[in-house]
Amino acid sequence: MTTAGAAAVAAPGPALPGVPIEVSAQSGIDIVPPPAEAVRETGSWFAHGTTLELLPDGSGTFARWVGAFDGDRIALRLIPAPGEPTVAEIIGIETVGEGALAPGARPGIGGLVTISFGEGVRTAHVEWTSGPERLSVDLCPAEGLDAATMETLRCGA
Repeated sequence: MTTAGAAAVAAPGPALPGVPIEVSAQSGIDIVPPPAEAVRETGSWFAHGTTLELLPDGSGTFARWVGAFDGDRIALRLIPAPGEPTVAEIIGIETVGEGALAPGARPGIGGLVTISFGEGVRTAHVEWTSGPERLSVDLCPAEGLDAATMETLRCGA
């Protein structure tokens, strides 16, 4: 009975019988941190039929609703990116009922969403691209605002 070397077992792709596969460590390649390490903010935001939920595990949901049974839920996975905005990759889109986003405003899987957070009052500015269009929405935190602040920020339901 023979045993395969660790390099042969760990190597990706098919291995030819009896041919050793070498795996070399390449310098200069950064290891991408998991989504949980890309989290800069967590919590819930909303404005006029739009919600955003960011979780500590690096996942999230962005949703647009025109009614109780019509909307689009977009599943997000936060990814590391330089700079202040949080960047998320779209990993899934669920259209509920008739949906809420026009076909030209619905992003695709693999697309990017950028989220910027306000200073002072904790707000969120979300931008996404669909084809040639760049779309955005400003959101308020789901907790901690009184009616007057919600009116000023124009995020009341």
